[in-house]
Parts: sequence; structure tokens; C-alpha cells
Amino acid sequence: MVDSSQEIDNQEESQEKSKVKKVNSIKPKGDIELKNIQYRIVDKRYIGRKQIKKQIITVYGKTQKETYQKLQAEIAKALSNISVPKLKNSKRFIDVWNTWYEENKKPFITKETQDEIERIKNKLQPLHNLPISKVNKERIQEFLKNFEEGRAKEKIVLYLKAFMKYAFEDGLVKANPFAKIKVKPRVQIRKPAFTYEQQVAILDRLKNEEIKPIILVYLITGLRRREFDFKNIGNCLDDENYLLKAVNLKGRNLVVRYKTIQLSREGYLLIKNNIELFKAYTEERAYRRFNEILKELGINGSIVNLRHTFATNNFYLGNPELFISRQMGHSTSQITKDNYTDIDYHLSKEKIYKLYNNLYYIF
Repeated sequence: MVDSSQEIDNQEESQEKSKVKKVNSIKPKGDIELKNIQYRIVDKRYIGRKQIKKQIITVYGKTQKETYQKLQAEIAKALSNISVPKLKNSKRFIDVWNTWYEENKKPFITKETQDEIERIKNKLQPLHNLPISKVNKERIQEFLKNFEEGRAKEKIVLYLKAFMKYAFEDGLVKANPFAKIKVKPRVQIRKPAFTYEQQVAILDRLKNEEIKPIILVYLITGLRRREFDFKNIGNCLDDENYLLKAVNLKGRNLVVRYKTIQLSREGYLLIKNNIELFKAYTEERAYRRFNEILKELGINGSIVNLRHTFATNNFYLGNPELFISRQMGHSTSQITKDNYTDIDYHLSKEKIYKLYNNLYYIF
């Protein structure tokens, strides 16, 4: 049995240990935000910590600068000890890519992102059979010259950069090629809603087009491009309450998320009466055909802009912000307002009624 004095000593020792773990969240005056560097108020010194593969590096210093320099030196020393396989034993780029994808990506991403990475993988074909140890800065720069500046190239760089970091940290390449490759920052271009005049022109052009019901469904549901389940959309309808159950592709956990979209009676009938037409189409076919129509009309945009038009039209119809954001699958109404809702001084509730004949649900 432990006597009372020993028990007190044990409690005091436990309390002292817990104090050491606490880190002051307020930086000392003059400090800047430095990743992996924290100030410990308990012993009034800085701690720097970084994990390289399975090794945890820890350093201490009196100042932020000293601690940062010590940590960088220890990281460099740890990286220099990582052995690189001989060329004759080097794995192929594509084999390492597949391992990286299966272990580090696939379990944690949505089906939409899985498809996107598959498309990127196909574009990396010229690198597939190269030994991974030969994929260096110069070779990557030469490969990237084949692509025009734009979002497609940005995506390639994004995933290739993450992959090469993985290969470097796993000791398969001598250096991370992207450590010295300057990547242009992504420019966020906000897609606009179609204006009232553009909506009039689009609907007029669609009068005798087979694709018209598909475009109208995008307009009245706010579905993302790949959330339209062409083959099974009829099975997603609640016939009694006029509801549409759709996959929310922005779910970030392992469970597939769904969102429920409230339809008007006319919107419900639009879907119900065109099930066979939807089955004959694919998302890609609809996307291409609508792009052709927009090009004929001289209107910039795509099916993606219909989602922004949905948000803007609902705003002018007077539907509550929370209702609109939930229909779109957003976590907050602020996302909807900041990124999807436009001001159109030629648009009004009456004009939307006239254009769409009660296809929109009014809350």
C-alpha cells in the first residue's frame, strides 16, 4: 500500500509532466508564424519538431531564429542519410504512382476526385515507364512544356508535386524536383451566373433541342456537373413529396453523402417524363453539346455556370439563404453568397416566373 507522502509526490510529478506539454498559444512579441516551431511558456524556450519518414526530430533554442536554424540543419542531416536505390533496381514511375494512390489517396477521397486522378494519370503516360530515380527537375520541366497554361495544367502540377514529395520522402529519388521548380500560384476565377438576357437566349435556342430537359434540370436543381445520375435519376425521386435524392460529391469522409433537393410539381414532372431521354445521355455528352450551343450563341460558359444561375435565380425568387445553400450541398450559406450568387439588375422574380413556368420551387 502506497503511503500518503508518496502519493502526494506522484501527483506532483504527474502535474509537472502535464505542465511541460502545455504550449502557450500567444507568440512572444516580434515572432512570426513558423511551421513546426512553437514557444513553450513553461521553460521559456522554443521547440522545433518535424517528422521525416518514421524519425521525429526535436530541437530547442532560446530564440525563434535559433530554433528554426537548428531544425533545418537536423532535417538536412536526416534527409542526407536516406539511401537512394541503384538505378538498375529502381522502380518504374507508374508502379510507385499506383502504390502512392492506393495507400495515400484512394481511401480518403471522393469518387469524383478518384476519377480526376485517373485522368491525370493518363496524361502522365510519357513518364510511366521511366525509372522513378530518373524523374528529375529537368525531365519534369520538359514534360510540362507540352501543356498550355490553365486549370488542366494546374491539376497535373498539383498531383505530380504531391507524388514526387512522397517519392522523395520514401528515398526513391535523390531530391524533390519541385523544391526548385517555381509553380505559378493558382488564380481563382469566379464563374458568373448567366445573365437574364443570356438565359432568354439559351432557352430560345433550346426550344427544339433534345437536350433541353437536361439543361433545365441543371438549372432548377443546382446539381454539380457529375451529380446528375443520368442512368438512375428516376430511382432517386420521391414521388409523394417531389424530392430528388442526389449524391453530394463534395463529401470528404468515407461515407457517401447525399443531399435532398426539393422540387416543384412541374420540376418533378420534368424529370419523371424524361427518364428515357436521360438514360440515353452521359454527363460528358451533355457537357459537350451544351458547350456547342453556347459557342453558337457567342456566350462564354458551360454547364458549370448553370449552378451559379440556380443560386442567383433562387436569390431573386426570395428563397431563404439556408434553403438555397442546402439545396446546393454547401456547409454554410456564406459559401453560396460569396461564390455563387450574382447581382443582375435586369432580373426579377416576375421574369423568372415567365421564363421557367413554375419549374423552380418557391419556399
